[in-house]
Amino acid sequence: MSKKKQKSKKSKKKKYAKIPSSLKPPDNSRRKEKEKDVFPKTLPSPYQSERMHRAIGRLMDQHDFKSSKEAEQFIQNQIMGKSVEEIQALTVFEPPEEAQELAYKAMEAENPDEALELADEALQLDPDCIDALMIKVEFTARSIPDVIDSLKKIIARAEQKLGRKYFEENKGHFWGLVETRPYMRAQEFLTTSLKAAGHLKEAIKQAEQMLELNPNDNQGIRDSLLGMYLETGNLKGARNLIKRYPNEIMATFLWGQVLERYLSGEVEEAAKFYKKASSKNPHVFDYLIGRKKYPLKYEQYYYAPGDESEAIQCFKEIGPAWKKHPEAIKWLKSLD
Repeated sequence: MSKKKQKSKKSKKKKYAKIPSSLKPPDNSRRKEKEKDVFPKTLPSPYQSERMHRAIGRLMDQHDFKSSKEAEQFIQNQIMGKSVEEIQALTVFEPPEEAQELAYKAMEAENPDEALELADEALQLDPDCIDALMIKVEFTARSIPDVIDSLKKIIARAEQKLGRKYFEENKGHFWGLVETRPYMRAQEFLTTSLKAAGHLKEAIKQAEQMLELNPNDNQGIRDSLLGMYLETGNLKGARNLIKRYPNEIMATFLWGQVLERYLSGEVEEAAKFYKKASSKNPHVFDYLIGRKKYPLKYEQYYYAPGDESEAIQCFKEIGPAWKKHPEAIKWLKSLD
């Protein structure tokens, strides 16, 4: 949901369920900025690329190309340089496609009433529209257990509709298929909800399933998974995850690796990883030792490598694991 929408929740007179903002349905990208302090004043729609791929896919499906060359020429002549709306104008919308467009608008609506109205319209066209169903959960659920129960039903419903064969054929590249992205968003929503409820074992299972379906992890669930592994003492799981993404240089993995090495009894190695982690983002140290407090009302959508925004995100993911091991924090302080 958009940032504007979160603000509007507070200003609307109508009362909605007080579900933690961290449990709102996620967007469709692992949002990390490569440049510091380059955050656009008006954030681009996280669904624009997805809408474009859907529109192009629909348009291509409506033509019977005799060769790949003919398809390429069609793309050059009919698609290149056009906006999403222009491409959509060339296609024929079926009810499920119209419903998904309404769901996109609902996810970026400026207030809950508008979002719910759009979601209801979408569900009239397609009762199985996952994104619309999640919006209903976001604004009508009365408790985290209610959120979890509703999401499990939505996911089960989606899995039944997709079918076992679909999963077998497309496992490993689910995010590359735009039609599965709402399902993956629901999986992430459920994972974060389970984590917030303290059901870490079940949340870990969900996160692991997400990585099986999409090893590239466009949603960045591996950060949360690493934190949960460390918090539950599953050092083998943490090590395997770190090995799985050897080129990961973001703060969560680097500082998480420091804790993993320390808990594994490899204190000298932990100290070496501390130097590396600190050189990449020294701000994390202050949050881990308690010199700085996590801003409870802080809500961020982008974070930059090496910046304090990344440190806050890092602490959110692995802070609980460090807190569970005060001896590790004491050791960390000794390195200052």
